[in-house]
Amino acid sequence: MGKKFFGAMPALITPFDAGGEVDVGKLKTFVRWLLPRVHGLYVCGSYGSQPLMRADQCRLVAETVVGECQGRDKTVIVHVGHPSSDITIDLARHAAGIGAQGVASLTPYYYLHGPQLITDHFKALIDAIGDKAPVYLYNNPKYTNYCVTGEQVGELARYGLKGLKDSSTSIQLFYNCIAAVKDPDFVFLVGSQTMLYPCLSAGGQGCVSGMSNLFPGLVNAIFDAAKAGDNARAVALQQEANELRHLTGSGIPIAFYHTALKYRWGIDLGLPRRPLRALDAAGEARVREALDRYPHLS
Repeated sequence: MGKKFFGAMPALITPFDAGGEVDVGKLKTFVRWLLPRVHGLYVCGSYGSQPLMRADQCRLVAETVVGECQGRDKTVIVHVGHPSSDITIDLARHAAGIGAQGVASLTPYYYLHGPQLITDHFKALIDAIGDKAPVYLYNNPKYTNYCVTGEQVGELARYGLKGLKDSSTSIQLFYNCIAAVKDPDFVFLVGSQTMLYPCLSAGGQGCVSGMSNLFPGLVNAIFDAAKAGDNARAVALQQEANELRHLTGSGIPIAFYHTALKYRWGIDLGLPRRPLRALDAAGEARVREALDRYPHLS
């Protein structure tokens, strides 16, 4: 299982048209461009604008991406997290039914929840589809106001959880979770390329990142250097990836990637979905100027 998670796995950006509908044609074009360059795709996550999408749009994106990946040795994980456990389970059943290799869920957000409620949510999700597709926990405390503990992840792993995508940016938490899980097939994914090399050194297997949409070659190179034991090169590449992250801006910089992908690779992703908006002319100029400083990256 672990080999499927080696290398870049973009947190796939979803293209929209001016009416806020999924642009299926642009999505297919983007996926086809990515597939030779990446090891898998993480669909309908934060970069994919899932919190802004209707359930039918989420299903359409999942169906489109899984369809494009048929016959390819690529892993597709569909994010299904929602404040409602029932809606999460409905989306998870759909993803499993169309052939996704895994489903991931944020801890339920908006309302403030204690540990037992979070644990119960994931147990219900595992009960509903655990025999049809692996279930992964997506930990992103900055946006959900809840952070799992190693003990909680360990308990859920014993119940049937198959993986963790951790976007906490805490290497200590990553270590704690690895120590708490005894299943050798459990998958540990880091949710940002800024923590990639430290997390690989700790025992992580993969990376879901926004940067993999634009520069999958850079993310793959960090994996390759780590696998080869070339610490100096891995550290240098990690530092370059972290420097690039400062260029994208704070938060989840979806508009940056719309501009950057079109300028650097000619990939037209249409528009972000409201209330997000495209960069203005001055913002686009800043992105072009920044990218011009990295002509060697792929």
